[in-house]
Amino acid sequence: MNSLQFTTHAEGLGFPEGPVYMPDGSIAFVDLLHGVIRSWNEKNGLNVLAKVDGSPNGMCLGPDGRLWIANNGGIAPEAPGKLKVAERSLPHGAVQALDLKSGQLETMTTDGVTPHRPNDIVPTPEGGAAFTDPQNWECLRDKPETYLGGRVLHWRVDGETELLCELPGFPNGIIFHPVGSLLVNLTRHREIIRLPWIRGRIGTPELFCTFPESFAPDGMCLAGGFLLVAGSVGDMIAAVNLDGAPRGLVGTGHHTDPTNLCLADDRIFITMGFTHSLVSIQLDALLARF
Repeated sequence: MNSLQFTTHAEGLGFPEGPVYMPDGSIAFVDLLHGVIRSWNEKNGLNVLAKVDGSPNGMCLGPDGRLWIANNGGIAPEAPGKLKVAERSLPHGAVQALDLKSGQLETMTTDGVTPHRPNDIVPTPEGGAAFTDPQNWECLRDKPETYLGGRVLHWRVDGETELLCELPGFPNGIIFHPVGSLLVNLTRHREIIRLPWIRGRIGTPELFCTFPESFAPDGMCLAGGFLLVAGSVGDMIAAVNLDGAPRGLVGTGHHTDPTNLCLADDRIFITMGFTHSLVSIQLDALLARF
């Protein structure tokens, strides 16, 4: 499989994830390994927006204009098969909100169900946040029998955090389908699950898409009428039709570990975990490969 050719915008980023296209045209993203929220733009290059305790794992732009951060509490991939515990870990993971004007960081998940290791996050139509929580996923390599299983949690606008459902197979990336259902990647099961969304409640989980064993889905975005999925295990990007039918896979290069991606005008920006970089490619050039 011939790999894609990217434009590299920033390197030496630790373990980047959670890219967000900001209203000012910059790309904000997290760095799990260094506990940093960063941004990049064409004019000013790389900037640090905030340094946080724990390990910021996923991120989205909240309806309140703040960056909403899924902080897993302090676990970060350092190299293939090697994890690092943050020097300033949190007692447990949390969803946090970063005000870019004041620099203030607020913990949102203080009431209700306590998150364990939040991974990825998306705003809900009602103004809250849905987020994945694969819990003690760090045990899966050596002690899988101790795995607590995964969850999808819901932070409501009244400040309460509630359990939406339990899911096996490491729930990871999360996004809303254009017709309103919630889509969740199950990384270890190589699947996307659809959760019908009904005013803050979910219906019965349904299988939306299955991937080959060589591809483990991570973060995802909507672009060009397709669902684009980063495959951090497999070093690939997948395109999926909006009816759930797989369209194809394309390589990103050996040990690149694409963790997530976002659409910014006519380009797709991708965080590469093990090349520690932020890269991009024209959307049309990417779609032409599927």
